[in-house]
Amino acid sequence: MPDYCDHCGLPVGSEPVSSSAATATYCCYGCRMLGETEARGYAIVDERQHHLLVRVFAGLLMAAFVMVLSLAVSSEYGFAAFRELQHDVGTAHWVLLLVAVPALLLLGLPVARSAIADLRHQRLSLHVLFALGTSSAVSVSAVSYVRGTGPVYIETAVTLLAIYTLGRYLTARAKGRTTAVLRHLLDVPEATYERLRPSRGHVDVGMIEQGDVVRVAAGDIVPVDGVIEEGSVYVDESSLTGEAKPAVREPGDEVYAGTSVVDGPIVLRAVAVGEDRRLARIEQMMHRALASPPRLQRLTDRIMRTLIPGVIVLALATFAGWYAAAGFEKALYTALSVVLITCPCALGIAIPLSLVVGLGEASRDGILIRDGDALLDLAQADTFVFDKTGTLTALDAPSVDVFVDPSAPASGWEVDARQARHLNATVADTAEWTEERVLHLAAALEATSRHPIGHAIQEQVAQVSSDAITEAETIPGAGVIGTWTAPGGASIRVGIGNDRIVERLSARMPTPLQTRRNRARSEGRTAVTVVVGDRAVAVITLTERMRDGAREAMNRLREKGVRPLVMTGDRGGAAERLQKMLGVPVQAGVTPEEKADRVRQLQAEGAVVAMVGDGINDAAAIAKADVGMARTDGAGVSIDAADIALYHPDADVVADLFMLARETRRIIHQNLWWTFGYNAVGLGMAVAGLLHPIAAVVVMAGSSGLVTWNAFRLKRRSPTSTQTPDA
Repeated sequence: MPDYCDHCGLPVGSEPVSSSAATATYCCYGCRMLGETEARGYAIVDERQHHLLVRVFAGLLMAAFVMVLSLAVSSEYGFAAFRELQHDVGTAHWVLLLVAVPALLLLGLPVARSAIADLRHQRLSLHVLFALGTSSAVSVSAVSYVRGTGPVYIETAVTLLAIYTLGRYLTARAKGRTTAVLRHLLDVPEATYERLRPSRGHVDVGMIEQGDVVRVAAGDIVPVDGVIEEGSVYVDESSLTGEAKPAVREPGDEVYAGTSVVDGPIVLRAVAVGEDRRLARIEQMMHRALASPPRLQRLTDRIMRTLIPGVIVLALATFAGWYAAAGFEKALYTALSVVLITCPCALGIAIPLSLVVGLGEASRDGILIRDGDALLDLAQADTFVFDKTGTLTALDAPSVDVFVDPSAPASGWEVDARQARHLNATVADTAEWTEERVLHLAAALEATSRHPIGHAIQEQVAQVSSDAITEAETIPGAGVIGTWTAPGGASIRVGIGNDRIVERLSARMPTPLQTRRNRARSEGRTAVTVVVGDRAVAVITLTERMRDGAREAMNRLREKGVRPLVMTGDRGGAAERLQKMLGVPVQAGVTPEEKADRVRQLQAEGAVVAMVGDGINDAAAIAKADVGMARTDGAGVSIDAADIALYHPDADVVADLFMLARETRRIIHQNLWWTFGYNAVGLGMAVAGLLHPIAAVVVMAGSSGLVTWNAFRLKRRSPTSTQTPDA
């Protein structure tokens, strides 16, 4: 019984070819190369690349055979089997044509189709330029065949097409390897999950609807955005944030599609499915980034559109000059060399390939960039403006303290056990404002807020109930106000925030609360006031910790000649403490409007400003900056206004991104200088008749390969520093 090829499935015959590891058997070396390429995980990521790969190997084999046959029938040192053909040149050329036609069809038809399509749309493209050169060689050879005499360049045309197709495949493979990384980051594999409610059963990812409750086992990918109802686990969020250390997630915490449960199981209530998932929004953002060419790319496209007609005119002029000086054959070869050496293939990939690699590297670090211009603009930034709370600092839930004014009146707010649900209170036999009641009121007010302070307060409450709060309004840079329906039925204006909230509600600030607030601020803590009716009833203080890498980010930016500064709405001790910790200028007591004005002022002074924030109060400044960056755990409006979304929790990711942006711009400039320089030198050699067409196309392919290699040097940079998971 015969053995079969492990790649194509055909019988291997009497002389099988083994793999280098002796683990597979192939019928030929072509199948071995294909099989081992796929086994090594090289990026055959779509049908286009696969077709190109098949065409490359088949074309190279045919081209080699045609070249050997051409040498054999035309050389005085020909093989014995071809000596009879050497005495009959006409027959030899027909044999050569018979072998070359399949190669010409396999390699030439795709180029011809692309060229015809471009001409129909009145475009002069790379395909048109290359098709013009190779078709000239084939046409001259065809005339020679018909006349029975004259030069034959079939082997030249086949070799040119083979090398050109190889160059196209290498470029497609390079792009595919990068886009495959992006697809891997964004992919949620098809799997079946156990649905517990509303009806039990196993369902596919696409069948999970909002409100469904599903079980996710240990090791499984989270299928939808949702809230944990049961289970405390580690969740690997590296696919979204770039953070290698798994995060602890407990009941009430949000988890996102595309992350994976390390040590589940968990029971999850679906909050966002399909296109509403955070992962889907990331994917849309990546598609926009890859689909929108940057300004520099549009400039090179215009250069290419001007260059190609110029090359055609120059090739015709070169042909005419050399025809008069040295005859048809020299003129044709020289004109072909001009066309091939100036084919701007490398120019066509110099920018987009570098940007695709850069975007892919940023995605691995938990950074999503809206378009290529944002990355290149960031490389030119010389001033970085940071928000404080939520951007450089984080609020830890255990650090929340509540101080209730001992003189706060209770009249009109008495509650009993039946009415306690309005504040979700667990203690209802007292008429006093307790820490617990203050926290429940504050959490209900903050239910609609995305501010880190609101998150920290909500984490103190087992179950947040906002039913008794209506007309809630977030005041950027100040806090939240709303109307509270008290247990007795009265509607009372309430608020939580900084001094602007107290002023907005015309509330009185009792001396004990003023003392506690001022002391907290002098100690560098954040203090917010809870207002009920016409007076403040409590002060909530929170201790902020510096995000990992914040000081390192400032130092690295300064080392690169960049000016970092911080703007915060905090006053007094908190701002002074931050300035000492970071060693950078801190502007305190800045309102949202003043942040945007300060960005405009910096730009008027000639600065290129990058703004990093997370809240509604940062949205105007982010939108105004040359490059806006927003943390994705902040307010949605700030993310919408931003050019770049930061998923990684560390502050040092901003410095990492800046280094990546500068390296991307540097490599793009290198690629452009090389491309223009190579074209200038090569064109001079071609016009002077010093370059054979085959040498020209080899140099052209080599130039594209060099540009590709240079772009992939971005992947050798050090990734964002991460900590290893706890044992």
